Amino acid sequence: MSTTTSQSPVTTPPPVGPSTSTPLWRWAAAFAASWLLPAGTHLLGADWLLPPILLVGLMSLQRPGRTLLDRFVLAAAQLFGALCAAGLVISVWPWHLHPVPIAGCAFTGLVVLALVTGRRPRLPRRPPAADVVTWLAGLAVAVLAFGPFALRDLGGRMGIVAPGEDFARHFMLYDMIGKVGGYAFLHRPAAGVFAPDDYGFGYPQGTHLLYAVLDRFVRSSDRNADAVTAMDVALWCHLGSYVFLALALLWAVRRVAGPAPAPAALLAVLGGVAGVLYFGDLITVFLRGFPNELLGLALVAMLTAVVARPLAGVRDQVVTVASLLIGVSFTYHLYLPYALVVAAVWAWRRRRALPWRFTLAVAVVLAPLVVITPLANRPSGSGNQLLIPGTALPVDRPVLCLVLIAALAGISARYGWRSPARRVLAVELAVAAGMVVALWAYQYAMVGHSVYYFEKLLHMLLVVGLVALGTTARLLPWSRVARPSAGRYATALAGVLVVAFALAAFGGPWHAKPLAGAGLRYGLGLEKGSPAGGRQAVNLVRDYPDANGTVDVVLTATPYANFYATLFTAVMQRNYRVGEAWYVFLSPSAPHRPTLADLEARVRDSPVPVRFVVRDPDARFFAAEPGSSSAAPTNVEVARTLAGRYPSKVGILVLGA
Repeated sequence: MSTTTSQSPVTTPPPVGPSTSTPLWRWAAAFAASWLLPAGTHLLGADWLLPPILLVGLMSLQRPGRTLLDRFVLAAAQLFGALCAAGLVISVWPWHLHPVPIAGCAFTGLVVLALVTGRRPRLPRRPPAADVVTWLAGLAVAVLAFGPFALRDLGGRMGIVAPGEDFARHFMLYDMIGKVGGYAFLHRPAAGVFAPDDYGFGYPQGTHLLYAVLDRFVRSSDRNADAVTAMDVALWCHLGSYVFLALALLWAVRRVAGPAPAPAALLAVLGGVAGVLYFGDLITVFLRGFPNELLGLALVAMLTAVVARPLAGVRDQVVTVASLLIGVSFTYHLYLPYALVVAAVWAWRRRRALPWRFTLAVAVVLAPLVVITPLANRPSGSGNQLLIPGTALPVDRPVLCLVLIAALAGISARYGWRSPARRVLAVELAVAAGMVVALWAYQYAMVGHSVYYFEKLLHMLLVVGLVALGTTARLLPWSRVARPSAGRYATALAGVLVVAFALAAFGGPWHAKPLAGAGLRYGLGLEKGSPAGGRQAVNLVRDYPDANGTVDVVLTATPYANFYATLFTAVMQRNYRVGEAWYVFLSPSAPHRPTLADLEARVRDSPVPVRFVVRDPDARFFAAEPGSSSAAPTNVEVARTLAGRYPSKVGILVLGA
């Protein structure tokens, strides 16, 4: 009896190290070009070309992403995480934010990556239909956000974000980082000129560092611009953060949907998500001026997707998850517990497949980077951060509930529990919901109601729920049709328009007011914020860019315009350290209007001279003295009275005189 043994053909694994086929002179040329290119663009004043080139370069070395959209989103997140970490070095090296050394080191890193991995630049060519649908949905949101923003002047754009108040302090940190050349928490003595001692630099500063670096590349400069130009750049970067959130969220939904659903089914789901993005709660994060939260939500959406459906390469997955964790830590600490838990869920599930030496090395580097900003940026003098009030608008509870119900249906229907990806999505939803419930219980126990950060956590839960909506694409009747007909596309588009119309026409927290949706009002130009305050601040700072040892208190128009103009003037004059107390004093939401006596006491306590900026002779902000029979004085009368009593400490600037 004879036996035969079949043997499988021997396969040689692809090389994982530097290629020996590339001559050394080419590597030397690549390293030289890494520095010659930034030097050349800087001489030509064209440094704005370098960030897109860097992004495309990293995209060309990506391998897990099958499409251009995959590689674009992943490369952007990886570069942001790398920038946040590199900011610790940038803050202390002698060149600080100069574009040439930053770009030179970044391009050198790309060459090293190609050398170590053996990868060569290569980009996908033809985008699949699913990506085309995703790009179109993202483009629709971008156009709707860009148009109303671009039609306004700088003061009008400032007015849009002014009601949230926070953007003024975000601008201050961005401007401060540019002045000191790196993270403010690493330059506290120099940064202390900008802010009060108890301010504590409590914001995580990765977003502000990104804006400051982009500002340098846009202007091909190694120093700060004037305050008006810097504010304009910061506002456009803020809009860019919202657009990136839209694209990252839509990409995450598409990734969770998987390769099976037909483009028409994806159009229905992605169009509905785009409608919530623009006509729902997420647009209010942009309108209220919360750039950190925008980027934090984008990173949460991406992390949710890559944990549910990991990337093909384990090492690339480890690096991407690590980059996202660093990014969340350096942008929005509130979401860091969620990010750490879901990352741990992925690591535990894939523990047998992980290359442990590589993973351990990444973890050793990651651990201090994840905790450094939460520890270094703990606010001082502000009490318990989780209990402070704020200006976030209440989240739309009915829409949030509908999103969560639809997401759970997509996860569980048609034997959904058999899919590992959908089981992980259920865990991610449970983690996000658990954080919301825990904070709600804590706030009710401490203050008897929910406040500010509860709404922020609801934003995170909404984003996780929207990502999970990708699972609903397979439930649509035409989800398995390889080439849907025009009729099916029309049906999907009609459904998207119905969702958008319902959100736009009946907005507000409980959909009780027609035409009250924030996105609709913004798009139609009805949501103006406080353009008068923005324009007043811009005009004042153009004429008086420096405080020169005084503090400007604006009393020219309506109470809210004066309030916001005083706030934004202080940060643009790099004078928030003394200006903070004055804008708080002018708050129209205070229980009682101040009197001349209150203002006089504030003047006496001021550590610097005060200049009152007045214009309208009939405007009145201050109340009459208690028990007085005379009418309340005008702003001009109040200013002149105090100037007469304190000639060495009070000045008056009459606009239009």
